Amino acid sequence: MSSVRLPAILLIACCATAGDVVLRAPLTTTWEQICQPGSAAASLEVRVPADAPRDLGVGLFVADRDGRWWQQTLGLIGPGTHRFTVALMNGASLAAEPPPASWSMSRRAGRVGVYLWSAQLSTARIGIDLSVQPRQQAQLAVRLGAIEPGPLRLAVGERYEVAVRPEPLPSDSFNDDPHVALRIAEPDGSIREVEGFLREPMSAIDRGDREDMRATAALRVACRFRPRMPGVHQLTLRAHWRDGRAAEARLPDVVASGVAATGIVRVDPGDTRFFNIDGRFWWPVGLNLHNTYDMRSRDVNATRLTPARGSLTYAAIIDRLAAAGGDATEVWMSSWNLGLAWRDDWPGFQGLHGLNLANGERLDAVLDHALLRGVRVNLVLNNHGQASPKADREWKDNPLNAMNGGPCSDPADVFTSPAALDFQDRVRRYIVARYADHPAVWGWKLWSEVDLTAGKGEPLVRWHEQAAKRWRQLDPSGRAVTTHWAGDYRRVDPAIAALPDLGYLCLDAYRRARAEQDPIPLVDILAGSLHDPTRGLLRFAKPVIVTEFGASSGESPADFRAVDHLIGGWTGLVSGHAAAPMLWWWEWVDQGGRWAPYGAVRRFIAGEDMRGSDASSVALVSESPDQRLWCRAWIRPGRALGYVLASGWGARGGEPPLVAGATIRIADVVEAGRLDIQWWDADQGVMLSVSEVAHPGGAFVLQPPAFRGHLVWKVLRH
Repeated sequence: MSSVRLPAILLIACCATAGDVVLRAPLTTTWEQICQPGSAAASLEVRVPADAPRDLGVGLFVADRDGRWWQQTLGLIGPGTHRFTVALMNGASLAAEPPPASWSMSRRAGRVGVYLWSAQLSTARIGIDLSVQPRQQAQLAVRLGAIEPGPLRLAVGERYEVAVRPEPLPSDSFNDDPHVALRIAEPDGSIREVEGFLREPMSAIDRGDREDMRATAALRVACRFRPRMPGVHQLTLRAHWRDGRAAEARLPDVVASGVAATGIVRVDPGDTRFFNIDGRFWWPVGLNLHNTYDMRSRDVNATRLTPARGSLTYAAIIDRLAAAGGDATEVWMSSWNLGLAWRDDWPGFQGLHGLNLANGERLDAVLDHALLRGVRVNLVLNNHGQASPKADREWKDNPLNAMNGGPCSDPADVFTSPAALDFQDRVRRYIVARYADHPAVWGWKLWSEVDLTAGKGEPLVRWHEQAAKRWRQLDPSGRAVTTHWAGDYRRVDPAIAALPDLGYLCLDAYRRARAEQDPIPLVDILAGSLHDPTRGLLRFAKPVIVTEFGASSGESPADFRAVDHLIGGWTGLVSGHAAAPMLWWWEWVDQGGRWAPYGAVRRFIAGEDMRGSDASSVALVSESPDQRLWCRAWIRPGRALGYVLASGWGARGGEPPLVAGATIRIADVVEAGRLDIQWWDADQGVMLSVSEVAHPGGAFVLQPPAFRGHLVWKVLRH
């Protein structure tokens, strides 16, 4: 990683400004000027004429670009000249309006001004001179102040958070000066260290049309961890300033109870095609909740735009997903959703100089609620539009763009510029410090549809190599890193897919789905994602998941989308995907009450374990008198999970046909023994019947009951 550092804060003084202010008493009168961030103090001279009211009061305020206000009341003033100096450094006596948000230089104030008040009617003219001095380089005493330890006793897997206000406070969001970390001596003698992050606790205010975040406590640096084993944990808080000075504090011991566990999703070491959670097989079923609303869905599906209520929207949808049987989702950290870094003239953002702390709180709320409901989140760190000049163009608003003061003249420079790479690493460190302890984070997804960005060829491969390696270094939990390709599996770059630090592969499964064309069946794309003899991804021995599908990525017949939604989970299961494919069109699902497929798949796979070196997906011969059928099964010794589908209906949807008199040939040679055969309704996920057969050995052919459209089944050896 390059050693180039972007400036943490601008150290530019404002010119002195003078003027006459006409009082509007008894209203409060304000007068302001632009103030560059990083100023040390404001010097104020106020000249009061003899005809001014006798109860005239004065104060000084600073405000950021989002309109948040901090002030210091200077008191009542009479006729004559009055001079004041107000500190603007960390620790200054500036009170938030409304409280309790504390002042810090990381606020990046954009305005400084004077406010005057009186209860009397007056239009007296008040003379004002205001100048702002640049930050001084004077060395201040350093210490760890106002430490708020976490609980002394907690369960394994429960979060511990310690808050501290180091003096002086950080001047930006990146935990660079000072660098704060928590050292944990664990019961087994091992040592781990987690970095701190700047946090401003907030609560969500529901306006109905949007979510407002209101500060509930002062700025602090927080450190988080979750005990992964029972016993006594010894904690030491440390801070290092850039000038070499340091401070540390020994915290009270923490006693954890319970059974050793982490709750973290990992690629299974015994069968790297799948995931586990603390050794238990996990086959996620979910829906892509990329953003809290989707204008494309409105345009192609006639859905209503969901009010952009941030974490409150996510809580409601996650509740319904979990109630339906889902336990996984995908969420984007986009500029309009939960992103931390974007151009500094957008509300809440600070360009390259800091992070959106309100969105940090929102993402906390989303992850906490997801965990409460048993849902894991595939967290998308960058969406393709951020570095694309053509697809969903957001490059014009990226803070890395030279037009916005960044280091990159072209979006491709995002993947090669030393300054851009350094900024990405600073954001990466913050995300890991704040969220890596959270079991709700399924994995770190570097890009959505990275092949739609300006990154190409070897530079893009090298970017993924260093980024994936860096994430693995920063997050020692073993949680995997991924990236994502558009279209379908044929767009996956094998050089990136093969990188050892890229733990799993994400892709789309959109098909040519127009009414006037012969559609490519979804089953062919999903099965081909792994088993295509030339481009299939099974060769990488990594989990493969589809995080976008649902007919076309744009307009397509409603019947196509509906049938893809019904058959996607079953096809992914029997083809050997590591998760059920995630439909993109969540508002279409939610507003139409189309939740049934999630519970159906969840009930069918309950208690199943697909892992094993001798387990594989097998294409089976299935025939019926009236319909062409598609059939696959996931087979391992003693167990088969199968799916049979009327091919024409699976391609075009509509009314599902009745299939009767079908046969499914499992194999020409099957060992003799007693077998249970279960037939399941694929729409509802309920068992229709179970029968026991004594197979004499040799060819084994199933005769399914009559079904409409599709059917799932299990064969279990006694």
